[in-house]
Amino acid sequence: MTELYDDPAQMEPLVIDSSRPVYASLIGLAHELSEASACLDAALVPATARSLSELVSGMNCYYSNLIEGHHTLPIDIEKALFEVKETMAQKDLQSLAFAHIEADRWAKLQSVDQDSLLAFLLEVHRRFCAHLPREMLLLKDGSTMEAGKFRERDVQVGNHVAPKADALNRFLERFAKVYGVRLASSRKGGISKLDGILAAFAAHHRLAWIHPFLDGNGRVARIAIDAMLRECGVNGAGLWSMSRGFAKATEEYKAKLADADQPRMGDLDGRGNLSEKRLAEFCEYAMQTAIDQANFMARMFALDNFKFRAEHFFRKVRFDLKPESAYLFIHAFSAGEFERMEAGRLCGLPERTARDVLNALVLEGFLVSDTPRGKVRVGFPMHALGSLLPNLYPAGDLDVDPQALRQHVKAAKANAAARNTLTNKTKLT
Repeated sequence: MTELYDDPAQMEPLVIDSSRPVYASLIGLAHELSEASACLDAALVPATARSLSELVSGMNCYYSNLIEGHHTLPIDIEKALFEVKETMAQKDLQSLAFAHIEADRWAKLQSVDQDSLLAFLLEVHRRFCAHLPREMLLLKDGSTMEAGKFRERDVQVGNHVAPKADALNRFLERFAKVYGVRLASSRKGGISKLDGILAAFAAHHRLAWIHPFLDGNGRVARIAIDAMLRECGVNGAGLWSMSRGFAKATEEYKAKLADADQPRMGDLDGRGNLSEKRLAEFCEYAMQTAIDQANFMARMFALDNFKFRAEHFFRKVRFDLKPESAYLFIHAFSAGEFERMEAGRLCGLPERTARDVLNALVLEGFLVSDTPRGKVRVGFPMHALGSLLPNLYPAGDLDVDPQALRQHVKAAKANAAARNTLTNKTKLT
């Protein structure tokens, strides 16, 4: 093993200096990303955005695991997204899909700053590892990785030699200080916000470069960049997936990360130990990837486009469902939610027939509700995504048996209803 890094100065620069010619173009990309993400946020009503955010959580899980070479099936992701923990078997709790989604859900509720950033990383790692089967925690040397703990031994990943374990805390403290200041400043808005967005992408590389855990660094780093962008006011509703963008060209993503590991390349390449030029190139690539993802989701969920696909789906693909199903589904998408008793008026069918149509949509997850009698909002069941929202996932991975899924959803709802009944009885006593 070559000589390891032992001084935080060796990972400078941590940000792109504002005096550099490339800084202006990078800030321009940060502005473009902020605008693209804000336009998507504004295009969807809150209830629909909530359902989309749940869908994107599944995409984050699928694509982040795919980058690491693990193929998580969308049907398993759907179970992890919509099952309640108490009703799941222990073997289902100990799964890669459930582990990632649990960590991601927790992260979405957190705020990160200089004081909390390192604790955030530890807790994401702990929550992710806590739900993995034991065999996935085994390292190459036969030891078991400890969840939520920074590494205590030296590592080399490919050609990259990570900082020495006994100096790791100093590297992490420097990381938290520099990027925590940028995150705090981003709340001022204006150029400070754009500088914070740029810093979040630089932080993604530097966290991977530090390699703070023995394993799981990539997943933690991708959850962390989402959190840092939210802190900068970008993708706060979680409507597009950074991991999907990286996974669409995994080799390019890994190559860009590796390029930014390079040492300074001469007098015109900044003043730090590492290459500022390569770090800037990574940030440019990553921000353009993020912009593409935000714009892709905006096109996918534009009302006219979505309405056309939904009408075609319920009339040509799912002709076993009444064609009036499209009216309820599209109304839920555009309006956000509606009372169940409105179904007849919305689809123009007799009350009993309309109720049957609504119940069929609820059973398959096209409409979802927090309570058995509450308002319904749009849902995006995995087995229908190939037609309703093409290209979110690879087509072959969405081949799900609707009948088997129907039985699964029905069982889950029966469990939920029994749980609500028990809760109500407890309150009465």
